[in-house]
Amino acid sequence: MKSLSRESVKTTKYLLANINGIEINLIMPSQYAREQKCFLTYKTSKIHKYYGKGSVKERAFNYFKTIEDKSIKEPIVIAHLMELFKEDILNIRNEIANEEAPQEIDTNSNVVVALKSFYAYKELQHKEGSVSRGSLYGYKHHQRKLELYFNLAANKSLRLSDLDASTWQNYRVNLLNDTNGFGKGKLKNSSVNQHFQYIHQFYSWLVDYLEIPIKNHLKKLNKLSEAKGDRRFKVIDDATLKDFYHILETYEKYYFTRLYLSALFLYENNVRLSEQVLIQAKDIDLQQSTVRIINNKGSRTRLIRVSPKVKELIEMIRDKTIKHGIEVTDEMYLIGGHDMFKKGIPHGHKELAVVMRRFRKKYPQFAGRTLYEHKHTSITKQFNSGVDHYQIKQRADHSSIKTTEIYLEQSKVVKPFELKLDE
Repeated sequence: MKSLSRESVKTTKYLLANINGIEINLIMPSQYAREQKCFLTYKTSKIHKYYGKGSVKERAFNYFKTIEDKSIKEPIVIAHLMELFKEDILNIRNEIANEEAPQEIDTNSNVVVALKSFYAYKELQHKEGSVSRGSLYGYKHHQRKLELYFNLAANKSLRLSDLDASTWQNYRVNLLNDTNGFGKGKLKNSSVNQHFQYIHQFYSWLVDYLEIPIKNHLKKLNKLSEAKGDRRFKVIDDATLKDFYHILETYEKYYFTRLYLSALFLYENNVRLSEQVLIQAKDIDLQQSTVRIINNKGSRTRLIRVSPKVKELIEMIRDKTIKHGIEVTDEMYLIGGHDMFKKGIPHGHKELAVVMRRFRKKYPQFAGRTLYEHKHTSITKQFNSGVDHYQIKQRADHSSIKTTEIYLEQSKVVKPFELKLDE
């Protein structure tokens, strides 16, 4: 028989069960592992981690303490572990059975069951390539809040036939006020509108895809005004802004190259971080100083002209990649680790936030500053400099001029058109 455990620097894996080809393993951290996480894991359509509300770690650690000074053969250890986690394995077996037997959705289906089926459909779309990884990440965020809300005691028994406009009105109020503490705080109007776009898709799936006779109750709710929402961003003052770019240009251009490039993309061209990570070598024309941008929100494309400094930073990333013996191909991504082009799949835009945190740690005067503030600062300064609103809208790639005008400072005073009597 082959060895049932696999040693590694960080963890040891113990095979405890095999259910129709699905392995259930106990992951035990070594004493050298930075994170002492212990859990049962299994893989169906995705990888699951089962912690047993913390009891898996406690029981596993206690067991291994009892055999610390004893010489026990591995098959005996595994037999002990199988007995120790017998109830947990049974729970996982039931979870696998429920996942493998999808329920048919109709008007009598529980809302949470229907939502889970809808998200599984979105995952399937992602596998076939019609939904991007970034979009699926956003859907997961919306799905989590929906499941938490409809798992509340007052909503747990709701069926699809019980839904009406007031259900969604109450849910919207919940998001705006963070009534049940599902997130980090209250959501702004624009974020709630994005959240409800996902629910619109849920209804489309029910009505058009499954052909369930149900009304789209969201049609009775007006979209929240984004222009009237409170400003969600801070504007960087001139001194801090100049200090930031002076440090990057003078001292950190070769160590924080992608941070410098990302900040300039935001400030000069208003390119979103989620768009920056999708830029590939084939999108860049250094001779014409242009970059093709894919709008991750709507899969549109636009062509931007970049400044000489942005061009210089792109060339630095290209040259460093070649210097390390890596040929830059059309499919490689501009934003990669070690300030080089990246093969395979793109980075998540949160990776750039990690780089910004490293920079802030080195330069504490920028504590609390975020990359996205460079875009907000740029648009605000454009307004204050008298740049045409529609030109700003085009540069920022906003779908509506109302979105652009959110950035317009309320304190901006409009000069009077004076009547001159001596003319």
